[in-house]
Amino acid sequence: MSDDVLILGGIAFTGYSPPDSMMGGGQQAMVIHKLPGGSRVIDTLGPDEDDVHWSGKFFGNDAYSNALALDAMRASGQVVSLTWGGQFRSVIVKHFIYRVRRLPVWVEYDITCTVYQNPMLGSLVQGASIVDTLISGDLGFAASLL
Repeated sequence: MSDDVLILGGIAFTGYSPPDSMMGGGQQAMVIHKLPGGSRVIDTLGPDEDDVHWSGKFFGNDAYSNALALDAMRASGQVVSLTWGGQFRSVIVKHFIYRVRRLPVWVEYDITCTVYQNPMLGSLVQGASIVDTLISGDLGFAASLL
């Protein structure tokens, strides 16, 4: 299946290296104002993506070189692409640990990526700005009537 691909910054996780599962999702960023009498005013600020974390193992002639390349990605702090399951994120490798089991062909790893941008949420965020624009226009029109 073409959607069952995991690629991070140009490194393809194939053979034994893909994880058993991948995670996605996050939270809604918000500020909750608690008012006297128990009332609340909640300001939603938009999606706040959780870190993407997975573990696995590299097995093959390129296992050690893949681990070193991922560790270099972590050290650089650069934004890289992450593709899996038909999804795409721009991420920064936040945490990468590797354990060499049999040099150079068997390396276990744990990786955590912080989502820099999720372009797949663009239409939702853009929709919110359209609503804000419409409301601002209505408020301006109402104020002009006074």
